[in-house]
Amino acid sequence: MVHVSCRSLAYCNPISTNNSPRLIIICTWLGGATPHRIRKYLDGYSSLYPSSSILLITARFLEIAALPFSVLHARLAPARNAVIKHIETETEQPSILWHIFSHGGCNTAIQMALSLHHQRSDIDLSKHIGLLVLDCCPGDASFENAYRAAAYSLPSAFPARVVGQTLLYPTVAIINGLQSAGLMRSVKHLRAHLNDTAVLGTARRLYLYSKADQVVRWEDVEAHIENARTQRSLRAQGVAFHGSPHCALVRDHSHEYWQTIASHWDAPEAGKSPGPKL
Repeated sequence: MVHVSCRSLAYCNPISTNNSPRLIIICTWLGGATPHRIRKYLDGYSSLYPSSSILLITARFLEIAALPFSVLHARLAPARNAVIKHIETETEQPSILWHIFSHGGCNTAIQMALSLHHQRSDIDLSKHIGLLVLDCCPGDASFENAYRAAAYSLPSAFPARVVGQTLLYPTVAIINGLQSAGLMRSVKHLRAHLNDTAVLGTARRLYLYSKADQVVRWEDVEAHIENARTQRSLRAQGVAFHGSPHCALVRDHSHEYWQTIASHWDAPEAGKSPGPKL
């Protein structure tokens, strides 16, 4: 079940300071997304933007791998309704900062956006999202990377991890084959949807990634940035961090991490040229 929690839903009387986003949406990753690790981002955003409402959406592996999208859309209803309520009472545009982690977060965000468009075709996300942060994503659709990503999502405790590893290779092989045959959606579709302006709009994209990431290669992230700029004419900028594993940038580069997000939220013209490599 998709877990949705909100720090505040008092959208009718918003208090905005220092050009803060009114709503921050966080779509977490799968493997290793423990409450302790997620808390680092909640605390970071709370410190950076104390007046902002935060909508946290966490996903589980089976929801993404096995359930039909219609079921996931139904489970996203509380989050979707919260976003619609925010947009209906929005006084300043754009006011949403949407932070997406890894492929788990990408899938959740894309399905959230698609279900929102289905329910309210009159809503144009381009008018409401001020910044889209893509954290350690997206990778490519190769079998090797799919296997590494799936292995990263396995439980760490014995014997569950041993059982998972035994079943993982044939499972990923079957899924990869179905995706190659066009019978299941793949990372290729995910990459396309992220740059599809009909899905997430034309909001500025900020890519945060690591040269040491063993799950999502930095080359694949940079290829997606280039596609956003040249094929979709989107404002996209990437900032690479060194030495951090998957979805651990804030652990190793906390000051630079939050400084980068804040500066891009405050700079509407950001994304026209490559940013610094940290």
